[in-house]
Amino acid sequence: MSAPTAEVLGQLWADGFTVVPAVVTDPLLERLRAEADALVAAFEDGHRSDDFWSFTREGESTPVLFRVHNLERQPGAPLAAGLFATGPLHHLAESILGCPARARVIAMIVKMPRVAAAVPWHRDRTDAEPGRAINLSLFLDDSDAANGCLEFVPGSHLLPDVADVAQAREAGPVLTVGALAGDVAVHDVRAVHASRPNPTERPRRSLVIEFIPDTTEAP
Repeated sequence: MSAPTAEVLGQLWADGFTVVPAVVTDPLLERLRAEADALVAAFEDGHRSDDFWSFTREGESTPVLFRVHNLERQPGAPLAAGLFATGPLHHLAESILGCPARARVIAMIVKMPRVAAAVPWHRDRTDAEPGRAINLSLFLDDSDAANGCLEFVPGSHLLPDVADVAQAREAGPVLTVGALAGDVAVHDVRAVHASRPNPTERPRRSLVIEFIPDTTEAP
């Protein structure tokens, strides 16, 4: 994998987010999709655990899966565990951070067709200085405004720790950030962001890994 361009890095440091195209391609991408399909199918067949997060829509009883946490520990996710341990996302994170990096957590975000809800505006955390903790989202499916893509308030990673998220969103601007399967969306954990619901027939799944410099003490 080639190093991110100066333009990509410039957008990340200025806006708090960027997209790096085609970081993962077939056959690995296709195998990761199959792994994701199996995890979703297990949930739909009745598998439940504290790591499979779901919600129930008003007036309905069927739970809707939206996240598989601690993905590296799931018996059905050896490829995701491999990405958590080493590989192209580690290389990308180290190129961005400019130093050896380590993965802190990995999860699969699932926007199920027709039923996925929006994710409210939030910041992942603020106990890291700008540019010292980043989330890399590897998209397994194309993501756009129709099926639940990410939205960001550019520059919001530079706001004070106590900044009000709702006020930041209202002040804007808000940018919609699409991505193709295999692309990696990178954002500072301090950035104000959200994602849209998915009323389409298309799934929108991503593997999200937080990276920090290897010398940083994890919170």
